Amino acid sequence: MSDKTKTLKTIRNSAIIKNPLLFEAIGLCSVVALARSLKLALFLACVTMVQMVVCEVLSSLLLKNVKRYWRVALYVIFSVIVVFPIMYLTIRFFPNIAVNFGIFLPLMAVNSLIALHCERVAVKNDVKKSFIDAVSASLSYGVVAIILGFLRELLANGTIWNIELNLPIRLSVITTPFGGLLIIGFLAATLKAFVNVKYPEASPEKSFDLSEIRRSHRGSIQELMKEDFNPYGEGEDETFSVREYKKKIKKSKINLPKEANDEIESVETPLFVEEKERTYLDDFSEILSDLENQNTSENDGGDKQ
Repeated sequence: MSDKTKTLKTIRNSAIIKNPLLFEAIGLCSVVALARSLKLALFLACVTMVQMVVCEVLSSLLLKNVKRYWRVALYVIFSVIVVFPIMYLTIRFFPNIAVNFGIFLPLMAVNSLIALHCERVAVKNDVKKSFIDAVSASLSYGVVAIILGFLRELLANGTIWNIELNLPIRLSVITTPFGGLLIIGFLAATLKAFVNVKYPEASPEKSFDLSEIRRSHRGSIQELMKEDFNPYGEGEDETFSVREYKKKIKKSKINLPKEANDEIESVETPLFVEEKERTYLDDFSEILSDLENQNTSENDGGDKQ
């Protein structure tokens, strides 16, 4: 596969197939709350693009050898480095936009879209691919936000960029979160229909790569298995008889009703059947086996098709 083909595939996956808003539903809160007009939506799109490009490029350059639990915190730090100067300049030169954004402007520093793409793409690829992914994903995010802001301003206020159009009907409900989600729902359905026609082999149902999640969880479980982790009290005797159960109740000093105490005292047969001791490694091994079997079955199904 040539570099050009790889680049086009990256753009297609990031911008269309896995559209952040319409398919992955990431960053919905800020878009629904803020994209109430074309001007606000355009500002939101620009800030998001700058954030994503800076954070993904820095993550690709600096964080590939950093452990995952440190990387998440560093993504936020990178976002803060970008958002706070923008927030200061906005308050200074565009106070109306700052008032409309309110608390959501500083909250953009913890945008889940940034963390997802940094973790999924930036720390696993070179700077070029990370930059292309950042531009593609943020551009598609911005386009949806701008369309949403345009429609909400037009239908609710009868204006475009504060220019009065004298429309006879005003739907003020469109500026509410319900109205924003309603429009996004129609846009998501339109995108799904387009992808099914244009890219049937990569329809929205098939495009979400579960192998990414499986690999991530498998790695976490395997790391956990190497650590001194004993959630089930491994090595302790987990078989009980009624006599032991009574002793535990007396030691815990639980005040049970008289009827419950009488019922416990009247039982003399073993309450629990002795079973083979089970460790947390057994459970995790089963989880890994299930993931492997599911991955194998999906690959076999794809080969048959």
